Amino acid sequence: LMGIVSWLLISREVLPRLGQQVRRSNAAGWAAAAVFLAFWLPYNNGLRPEPVVVLFSLLALCAVERAVATGRLMPAALGLVVAALSVGANPHGLVSVLPFIAALKPLFRLVRKRAQEFGWLPVLAPIAASGFVILTLVFSDQTFKSVMDATELRTDLGPSQSWYEELSRYNLLFSSTPDGSMTRRFPVLLVILCLVTCAVVLLRRSRIRGAALGPSRRLLAITAMSFGVLVLTPTKWSHHFGIFAAFGGALAALTALATSSTVLRSKRNRAVFVAMLMAILAFAATGPNAWWYVSGWGVPWFNMPPQIAGYKLSTIFLVVAAIALIVAFIEHLRIDENNPKVVDERFGREEKRSRALRLGTAPLSIVCALLVLFELANFGKVIQKQWGSYSMGADNVKQIVGSSCGLSDYVYVETNPQSGMLRVSPEQPSTGAPSQDVRIPIPPKRLEGKEDINEFMRAKMVGFNRPGLPAGDGTDPQEPDWKPPHQFGNDRAPVWGSYDQAGTGTGELRTQWYDLPERARTGEVPVVISLAGNEFGANSISLEFGHDTPEGFLITARKYVVQPGGPGWRDFRYTVGGLSEGATKMRVVATDNSVGPNGWIAISAPRAPQLVNMTDFVGDQPTFVEWTAALVHPCLQLPGVHNGVAEIPKFRVAAGAEVREVGQGWSSPDAGGPFGWLNVATSMRELPTYLKNNIHRDWGSLYAVDPYEPDALPAQAAMQVHRETHWGTWTPGPLSKTVHLPGDVPSSDDRNDVKAFEVPEEPEPEQ
Repeated sequence: LMGIVSWLLISREVLPRLGQQVRRSNAAGWAAAAVFLAFWLPYNNGLRPEPVVVLFSLLALCAVERAVATGRLMPAALGLVVAALSVGANPHGLVSVLPFIAALKPLFRLVRKRAQEFGWLPVLAPIAASGFVILTLVFSDQTFKSVMDATELRTDLGPSQSWYEELSRYNLLFSSTPDGSMTRRFPVLLVILCLVTCAVVLLRRSRIRGAALGPSRRLLAITAMSFGVLVLTPTKWSHHFGIFAAFGGALAALTALATSSTVLRSKRNRAVFVAMLMAILAFAATGPNAWWYVSGWGVPWFNMPPQIAGYKLSTIFLVVAAIALIVAFIEHLRIDENNPKVVDERFGREEKRSRALRLGTAPLSIVCALLVLFELANFGKVIQKQWGSYSMGADNVKQIVGSSCGLSDYVYVETNPQSGMLRVSPEQPSTGAPSQDVRIPIPPKRLEGKEDINEFMRAKMVGFNRPGLPAGDGTDPQEPDWKPPHQFGNDRAPVWGSYDQAGTGTGELRTQWYDLPERARTGEVPVVISLAGNEFGANSISLEFGHDTPEGFLITARKYVVQPGGPGWRDFRYTVGGLSEGATKMRVVATDNSVGPNGWIAISAPRAPQLVNMTDFVGDQPTFVEWTAALVHPCLQLPGVHNGVAEIPKFRVAAGAEVREVGQGWSSPDAGGPFGWLNVATSMRELPTYLKNNIHRDWGSLYAVDPYEPDALPAQAAMQVHRETHWGTWTPGPLSKTVHLPGDVPSSDDRNDVKAFEVPEEPEPEQ
């Protein structure tokens, strides 16, 4: 909605002020629209304050131009109101004040003229009131001291950077992260190119033919000063460049006029401009096509610069820029300095002017339009690629045409991992069938001459024991925690390991055969094992699948387990399909042929998770959602805060690996986050979760929050609330200092008083 209103202001108010030729040209309008979208899509498509600043900046600019054009102070006063609101929205809202600075001379003449008629006080009082009306909103629900304390706290916690650290913003813009993606680099570089081009033409010729001189100068001044405003802001993120959507479109239309053949008459100069345009496009294309978090799932070239058929786009654009420079050099050589051409400064026919402007806008319009189409095609491809799983584009469509709870609708929770443990088959295979696949020798080559096919079918445990793990259980922060997850290690969920203190032992484990339930055989849920230690090198872990045949039991698939993230406990997930399709039984085979203190491995019995949808499972229970994940879980109920007392949440949701550390850092005690009290009042346990049709995607994490005193009365039970009246400078006391708590969030796995979520077991079909 703000984007639509912003474009209406640009097309109906800003562009017409640039001159009659721009106002009547559809080509200039298309150029402005393309540049506006090139800014809006990568920078202003969320709920950050940049779209608000863009809208208020445009309103302030339109108000100032209307005041200058009509000689009235009312539009300028209204512009001060929206400028003040913009400053209140965010520090870089100061750009809304820039139109008043750029038009200071005509506005001062207007104010002086009115003051001579009515006096200074009657004129300045309402103007000052318009600017300071924001204070009514600022102090409507907080005092002067609370505002000062909040400012001090934000400065103390940060990020709070000085003006001379502005270079860090551009370091981010040209990094390999989503902050420095190709789609973010190009519009910023384009604004700089347009600003320099228009400034050169204006300084050389004192005007841009066909453009109104005053508005053109003011637009260039505002754009240039906007970079200065960013220098003064205390944070240095690249997404602040989204404020240039307010002026980038109009500046592109002015640049198109400045580079048209009626203004920039030299073919050499026009070729140089095209070369510079291709050069900045090549520079932008050296960045990845990266987008933050869920927006980047499935996007092509998300981790590398875009390329076609092995050729990087940046190289292709650089070649085009070189060709344009060669053309410019040839045109330069053709100029006869002794016989310069006399150019008629008067405009020709309307058709000629319109055609010249269309040609001038062509490079800008085409490049920006192709970039916008590239972005839209990206997300269209993602919808097709991730059909049946989560994608940002498909979910946005669902939000428009119906209802959606976002990512939560696509996440399934394993509420009680022990309830999904596979059952040992009562009919263990005793006779093996010869292998029908040379890739699956039975028995394996390492056992040739040692075991026959029938012996290989039987369970075996040599060098392994229960639990077979190193001594660390998490009680000592200096030692790793080798305690099995989800309270595994009992008879229902056994764990085997090959650890020996000397580090000289080897061995082999073959579990009994387990019956595969229907939900696992059909691929509805994966088969999961938990493992720890080192499964690489001389060690190996494999899952074997098979079914009965008239010749005996046939092993149809052998899936070797490789799961990064070791040596700590982690899950390996495998969906039955391909060679394993049709299997009715499975087992786990682990071999330890490594010596040394880190050569051990440990595994759990396999399980087929019993899953429930996250939206249904969490429901309307209070859930602490880290800010990096909040926007993609719109239906989750956040904990309430009443009279300074926070509600204990039942769950916690964290974002995926790309931004997990950002969310945890924001929540940490030393940053003043809610972990400061959650860490001392509760412990947490991560529940295994699975993204629909993409079980290996790290979408984030769901934690159950377990209070140490679950039956304790809430703080509100002992609270007495009464009203007091104080001056705005009163404070109840100094701000408390942040604390550094040792270790990570306490784990509920170390507690024996936490009950698992009960999920009814599915009855097994009769054999």
